[in-house]
Amino acid sequence: MSRGVRFAPFAPFAQDPEDTDMTTTDRRGLMLGLGSAALLGATAPAVGIQAMLPMAAAGTAATLRPAPLEDAALLHTFMKLRGATDGRLTIGWMDAVNYAFVDGETWPMYRLLAATWQTFRKVSDTLYESRSLEIAHFIDMQTGALLQKLTMPVSGTVVDVPAYRAGPSNGKVALRRDETRDFKMASEGKDGASFFRTGKAISTQLVSQPEREGDLFSVREDLNTRVLPATPGERGFFYREWTIWRGPWKALADPSIHSVPTEVIYSAATAWRPWMKMGNGPGNTLQNGRGGKVERAVDLPPEILRLTKQVHPDLVRDGAGVLAG
Repeated sequence: MSRGVRFAPFAPFAQDPEDTDMTTTDRRGLMLGLGSAALLGATAPAVGIQAMLPMAAAGTAATLRPAPLEDAALLHTFMKLRGATDGRLTIGWMDAVNYAFVDGETWPMYRLLAATWQTFRKVSDTLYESRSLEIAHFIDMQTGALLQKLTMPVSGTVVDVPAYRAGPSNGKVALRRDETRDFKMASEGKDGASFFRTGKAISTQLVSQPEREGDLFSVREDLNTRVLPATPGERGFFYREWTIWRGPWKALADPSIHSVPTEVIYSAATAWRPWMKMGNGPGNTLQNGRGGKVERAVDLPPEILRLTKQVHPDLVRDGAGVLAG
């Protein structure tokens, strides 16, 4: 649990004057039914998660307004966007670009195509536990080929580009989380030490700013991890991410639906990875992109699916089994 964090008691959705078809009693029943349905393992009709969101019908900026939710309701709504509340497997995907950033200048480095196999289990109204496995493909921006080597900006060093795969890992999801732990991701994959440094990690998570724009609901997630190096004088590691999750409000407010179509808007700043061989040199990387979520590997964007078949075929054959194992 988060340290020094107080959560509001379980409560229904705040009354929305536009939702004239849902009474306060309906809302209370809706929210009380959400958690119990997940705990009982109730199944819901499948939602077309691979379908595109109806953004054109979402409304305009003139209709943007806050959507206040009590903590339990907000976390449950967020988890429908992030994954699923009934324990099913979902696969989040990301299509981003990565830049080197040194003294205010930027250099394009590569396109990043990533995917995360994930399941979530509700622990309480204010906490979920996660099980996840993440992969990423590093793509030449000009040719579209999978990168084998990369010439680093500033240093000019030619480095080998390793395949990235981390997990399975266990984690936590909350609206507000603040924890210190031993950082072990360097040991969670074949080339983990090429991507992560060991040490003491200080991490925070904040889910905030729920808003409605027509039938479109959005919420912001801020993640921050800083790893203090185990060796004095060694450069530490940090990862700072800002994400906006968006999805259809009516599906999110439906207690029979446990996972909804999701659009992700993503940006991040990270320290140099060890494989980049930048040592203690100044600067870091910047990323921005967009993503979504599917329930089957075959429904991933074609380029991500093609590369995953090539590099990680076991995840396409039986991602759920690999994640569970």
